[in-house]
Amino acid sequence: MTTIDSMFELAIELRDKGELRDSINVLFKILNDYSVDERTHGIHTVLGGIHSDLGENENALINFRRATELNPKSELASLGLYITLTTLNRDEEAIHELIRYLKSYPADLYKGTLEELLEDLEKGYMTDYEDDIRNFAKVNGVEI
Repeated sequence: MTTIDSMFELAIELRDKGELRDSINVLFKILNDYSVDERTHGIHTVLGGIHSDLGENENALINFRRATELNPKSELASLGLYITLTTLNRDEEAIHELIRYLKSYPADLYKGTLEELLEDLEKGYMTDYEDDIRNFAKVNGVEI
């Protein structure tokens, strides 16, 4: 196992034990000590999740956005970005992220979000995006 792998495992263990600040420190050390590689998006995704858990939504936003830049195919990072944007009441940006992802990739984690958006359409929410939401729901097997 490489050092980066063992450090990442340590960060995850710390996170799972609730030692969130220590986990963040280990993840930052990885980012500072190692060049960007195919795993870097995962580090940013985990950082985004930890910051989200801490209620540090601006930091979560930075990390989820970076994760989606590094790996646009990561549904977990995209969904994290979407949720963070909605938490920050940046609904337009959130729906644009959902559309960006679902235009190119199938929904798995986003299926629950699509179900919620379909319910919200009935309440008059996000009606400017109704066609997109209904289309993505249909294409991804979400009940309309």
